[in-house]
Amino acid sequence: MTEYKVSVYYDKGTVLTIEADTPEQAEEKAEQILLDHASVSYPSEYGGNVVHRDFMVLDCLKEDTDDN
Repeated sequence: MTEYKVSVYYDKGTVLTIEADTPEQAEEKAEQILLDHASVSYPSEYGGNVVHRDFMVLDCLKEDTDDN
């Protein structure tokens, strides 16, 4: 069989719950989490060499914690 190099793109949106004093601080924490943890891994047999990585914080909303 012939081996082929195939480029793939993976996109996944996630909502994180983050404790912070301000929306700006929550966004900063979310960005750090993305830097540290956002990744996709493939079995070594596929030789998954990452050629591009893109991420962003899209929005920040205050969690409604009212129990009423």
